[in-house]
Amino acid sequence: MNPVLVFVESNTTGSGMLAFARAAALGFTPVLATADPSRYTGLAATGVRVVTCDTDSPATLATELRRALGKIAGVTTTSEFYTVAVARLAADLGLPGSPPEAVAACRDKGRTRRILAAARLPSPAFELVGPHDDIDARVVVALSRIALPCVVKPVDDTGSLSVVLCHTPGEVAAHCRRITSAAVNVRGQATARTALIEGYLAGPEYSVETVGSGGSHRCVGVTAKRVTAPPHFVERGHVFPAPLPADETRILVETAFRALAAVGVTHGAAHIEMKLIDGHAYVVEINARPAGGMIPEVIARAGGFDLLDAHLRAAVGLDQLPLPERFAPAGIAFLLPPDHAVAGRGRTVLREVAGMREAGAVPGVDTVAVTAPRGSEVRPARSSYDRLGYVIAHAPGHRELDETLKTALGHLRPVLFHEFPPIEIPRQEYRTSFS
Repeated sequence: MNPVLVFVESNTTGSGMLAFARAAALGFTPVLATADPSRYTGLAATGVRVVTCDTDSPATLATELRRALGKIAGVTTTSEFYTVAVARLAADLGLPGSPPEAVAACRDKGRTRRILAAARLPSPAFELVGPHDDIDARVVVALSRIALPCVVKPVDDTGSLSVVLCHTPGEVAAHCRRITSAAVNVRGQATARTALIEGYLAGPEYSVETVGSGGSHRCVGVTAKRVTAPPHFVERGHVFPAPLPADETRILVETAFRALAAVGVTHGAAHIEMKLIDGHAYVVEINARPAGGMIPEVIARAGGFDLLDAHLRAAVGLDQLPLPERFAPAGIAFLLPPDHAVAGRGRTVLREVAGMREAGAVPGVDTVAVTAPRGSEVRPARSSYDRLGYVIAHAPGHRELDETLKTALGHLRPVLFHEFPPIEIPRQEYRTSFS
């Protein structure tokens, strides 16, 4: 029997499900440890072995998995919500992984802010508001140091959930109350019920993708991240490699490495989200896991390098493959529900996405996918969970790539149902600006 590689939960779509096949290709038996197998649509088709257990109980997880599986070669996850559990499990089993306290520091954006500020890395002013604080008083203190508008977000969520740009003290206080009153996240885990108020970093957003082993990190490359306009920050597209001059790329990468050293992450893939402002790189957050948003697939299209494979190799202690000498531009554009189509109309559901064949026929398009199930409720995009689908493409240059994504996305038309009759949404335009 092949050695066992355990995934402690996973992303339910995208890279999370693709990682099982990558593990099998490396010669390992992929095992999904999950509290709820029904969460994963199409799980049976992946061939992954399933162990049902309490994945939110670090005290018993190692014992349960040893009993069910015997010897384990490595443990990993693609889900942000379980990175700390994986780090603790790896430490308990004596397997490769980053120190649990380092991963926990990444999961808590408040702790990340404190660590980066102490390391004298460029940082915005910030303040934390907890469930037992006098919120109005804390907001007054925060806004004495933080200029409006400012960003308010949970310290322990992901996918842009509840990340909002607030323009008035009342908006800040109200959003802090929403965050501190939310007891569980989308996975049913207890939340920190703590809000992070921080200065708004107005600038283009990037992410640095790295792979580490034993404290030494390699930069795979820099991704340009395209997000919706405030007050929400939903990622609507990615381009790899980012169209940047060498000096700006160097600033981002050097700052990312300093940030990883500051928090203490030593092992596996990391996804460091950053903004570049006036020649300085500001860390938005550090994710001790591979990038989501299908970025690993985009990187594969850009140069054949498999970021998921690299992450799994680190988890089991295998040597890493060399990086390509160069990457050609590749990118992804997400299909979002436009606000004007669903706002104020009650419950609206997805009937189908028209134009799939036309989008797939555009030269340079590699993949066209619908990620929202038919019949699912559609609402204005407020987080990555509201995206309906995507297009992945490659091109000889960045300008050609933008045109390819714009053309392909323009063919996709969500057909929405609100009582009767169905509503067909006009074609979307793929914008190429970073604002």
